[in-house]
Amino acid sequence: MKVSVSWLKDLVEFNNDIDELAEKLSMTGFEVESLEDLSAQAKNVVVGFVDQITPHPNAEKLKVCSVDVGLPKKLSIVCGAPNVKAGYHVLVAKVGAYLSSKSLNIKLSNLRGVESEGMICSLDELGIESSNEGIEILEENESNIPPIGSTAAEYLGLNDTIIELAITANRPDGMSMVGIAREISTITNSKLTLPILNFNNDFQSFEPKIKNKGTLETELIYSLTYIDSIDNTGKINKPISYKLSSLKQNCINPIVDITNYLMLEQGQPLHAFDADQLEKIVGRKVIANDFGIRNGKEGESFVALDKKEYKLNPNINLITCNDIPIAIAGVIGGFNSSVSDKTTRIWLEAAVFTPTSIRNSSREIGLRTDASSRYEKGISPNMTIAVSKRASELISSELGGSIKSTHVNSEFKKKSIIVDLRLEKINNVLGKLKITNSKIKDNSSSTLRYLNKDEIETLLTKLGCLLTSKSWGWHVEIPPYRFSDLTREIDLIEEIARLIGYDNFDSNMPDPLEPGVLAPTKLVERRLRNSFIHNGFQEVVTSSLVGPDNSDNNAVIIKNPLLSETSRLRTNVWDEHLKILQRNISFGAEGCWIFEIAKIYKKDKEAFFETNLLSGALTGNNRLSKWGEASKQISLDYFEARGKLKQSLDVLGIETTDKQLIDKNFMHPGRTSEIFVEGKSIGFFGQIHPSISEKYDLTRETYLFNLEFDSLIRASTRKTNWTRIYKDYPTVPFMERDIALIHSKKYSSLEIMNLIKKSGRPLLEKVELIDRYEGSSIPKEAISQAFRIRYRDPKKTLVEEDINSIHEKIRKTLKDKIKADLRS
Repeated sequence: MKVSVSWLKDLVEFNNDIDELAEKLSMTGFEVESLEDLSAQAKNVVVGFVDQITPHPNAEKLKVCSVDVGLPKKLSIVCGAPNVKAGYHVLVAKVGAYLSSKSLNIKLSNLRGVESEGMICSLDELGIESSNEGIEILEENESNIPPIGSTAAEYLGLNDTIIELAITANRPDGMSMVGIAREISTITNSKLTLPILNFNNDFQSFEPKIKNKGTLETELIYSLTYIDSIDNTGKINKPISYKLSSLKQNCINPIVDITNYLMLEQGQPLHAFDADQLEKIVGRKVIANDFGIRNGKEGESFVALDKKEYKLNPNINLITCNDIPIAIAGVIGGFNSSVSDKTTRIWLEAAVFTPTSIRNSSREIGLRTDASSRYEKGISPNMTIAVSKRASELISSELGGSIKSTHVNSEFKKKSIIVDLRLEKINNVLGKLKITNSKIKDNSSSTLRYLNKDEIETLLTKLGCLLTSKSWGWHVEIPPYRFSDLTREIDLIEEIARLIGYDNFDSNMPDPLEPGVLAPTKLVERRLRNSFIHNGFQEVVTSSLVGPDNSDNNAVIIKNPLLSETSRLRTNVWDEHLKILQRNISFGAEGCWIFEIAKIYKKDKEAFFETNLLSGALTGNNRLSKWGEASKQISLDYFEARGKLKQSLDVLGIETTDKQLIDKNFMHPGRTSEIFVEGKSIGFFGQIHPSISEKYDLTRETYLFNLEFDSLIRASTRKTNWTRIYKDYPTVPFMERDIALIHSKKYSSLEIMNLIKKSGRPLLEKVELIDRYEGSSIPKEAISQAFRIRYRDPKKTLVEEDINSIHEKIRKTLKDKIKADLRS
């Protein structure tokens, strides 16, 4: 929101320095984003008088002007403007001036052999909107000509500073000059000089054809005023013109300028429809009941004031006349009913629509206007009729218009908000006020006291509230321009604290302050992230919103997505991870190892499920340098990739086991394992299917893992795992024996190792697979494997006799259970 300081001074009497005022506004919630001095546009530009004109000796279209700018010597300026004339006042940019709108430095120059000591300017060259061609002739627009040599800023209305404010969503009153003036009056204790508004509702009730009740709810308003005998041929008066220009609003014609002026002044958008144009559209005389509100239709189109054609749909709300669209409600008017300099009769619309309906319409057509931005924040309907009356009065006084009829929808009921405010509650919430002795710089000299009733009443009265005093506090009637944000007792208490300043209240910290600690689940999560990073992985964060190409029938569909590409919640993470690998490899990376702690979402009938996953992907090598490598790069094999995952999970202190998995259609059937923790399946690890690697243009040696994060955390924080038990380091040697056997392929190495562990108690310490063979020398349905078994007794050094019986027991178990043919 841009605010003109000179306009503010018409509304509130304040004498603060601009920087001081900006600081006060920022401290009370209206953050100042920038300050712009408009007079810089006319620096070194003065009023001059063209005394004499002679033809240029070397150019037919150029003239040499002798111009008086209040200096002892007149300036010689070469000018090519067709309307330059002797005996008239003009605007002169002297040598050293900078015209920011044209990025032009004015220098002493030689034009076709004649020296030019400046430039006679048009308004366009000074960055001011104008319909005039050629230079600015002051006599054509001003009867009181400024003195020769005086600065042009006063004549151009540029003696102003523009403050740009960031208006928060809860303060729609800040979207108007009057709203900012009230704020300044409150924080600087200054007197307001606001335009007087007539709040009496003497409009006739009428029944607009409202087909979409969501656009205009019962507490909102739609009003019309019919005005004729308007003279719209000239220009709006200079005070209004300057105010509009200072805030970058183009002057179009007097009627439109007045509606824009009041939108900036009061924050209430207005729109004028040309009555003659409406009657051409309808084919008969238009009455108030012809107006209506409805949704757009599929295939319907609409040409707006910007002369662009917009395709309509049911999400767009329209203002209609006899069911013919004449405006997109609250966003932009129609070209078919636009006001021009020929307009003599208008229907003036003043309304308040629901913020949601305006936001939807604005988003659908891709257009956000000054009007729509105000409607989106919320406008009080109790202000609408008063602002409409002020607009009608201005049209009547400035343009000679005659007000014929006024109408308001019959469903509108003016409401009031009354809040009970308790003094005890104020003191309990805000605490004590610090009163500092200004003569003593030491902060410890401040005294503490509660706010008294007089101070509170003064602040609330400044806000425009009407107070009825009670023994316990007040009944507070909220002013209509603050209906959107002052609705509860706590809102008023917050407003009191904001205006006094939060820093002026005593701070009370909890006593004692106890340092925070991470819960075991969060601590494990942090350790896990760090472990993956230390093992060469990079953490990624991917969006939970995906497009329709994620065609899982159990996907959760978003009802009102911004884009089709973000129309549903993801049901897997690996798809996006493979895309990340693809991008990195295509950009020249030799390897890419990533992980993510992410969520996936699924729908089962009417229930929704959210699952936390530890997911990741690996492809290529992740080495520091190449000097120790073979000339041909070696791909990452299955066991190295699985080892990296194991190293990263070791920090959890839990044991994982792998079993072959063949039912994942996007994974390699012979190189994928299901991972178990505490006997429960928690996910999978494996190589992607060759068809998937081809689809994403990745090497075949690309691996995915997908684990249930919550199951990992629960297992690692279980008391038996969380409490570390330390054992003595063994001081006696171990003994090893190998067992080689031929057995049926239906038995996995994991099953065999579990049999060996079970039979080898209590001396068996470790068993591992050391060799595997299948070929023509053994039966087709069989496989040969060798296992190395480690024995140890923590209390003594073992001898052969100690382990013979146990080793023989293992051999016998293997023969009996799996019908193994033992080779050693």
